[in-house]
Amino acid sequence: MKKTVILFISIFIFSSCSKDNDDTTEDYHGKWILVKMSGSIQNSETTGSAMEWQEFYLFNNDATFTKSRTRNTVTTTASGTYITQNGSDGLYLELTYSKDSEIIGSCYRNQKEALYFRSNTILSNTWNACDGPGLDYQKVD
Repeated sequence: MKKTVILFISIFIFSSCSKDNDDTTEDYHGKWILVKMSGSIQNSETTGSAMEWQEFYLFNNDATFTKSRTRNTVTTTASGTYITQNGSDGLYLELTYSKDSEIIGSCYRNQKEALYFRSNTILSNTWNACDGPGLDYQKVD
């Protein structure tokens, strides 16, 4: 009987200490740089210095972010807060900008932007759903 109780307690302790799949904050905090742009035309992908602009997101531990875009030697920066959302196809980051900016890549005009994890190493925008460019970001450490 003692062995059964000890086994049950051990299983309970180890299962309650396991990491929840929804808690992925350590996975996306940090800097994500734009690595690929694609258009609605097939085979219209560009990478590296051939892209129309260079850009990155910086996701902080306090649920704030900064987005920076350099285009034709002009750098534009915007910031705000973010929350995580679990969608039917995975984890999303919903960004809310503190003020309107030309670098918000969104189908809506409400200072919001959505990004989703295509994989553990690629973060993608949803702007291409309304004829914006497809943008893929990769985390840098």
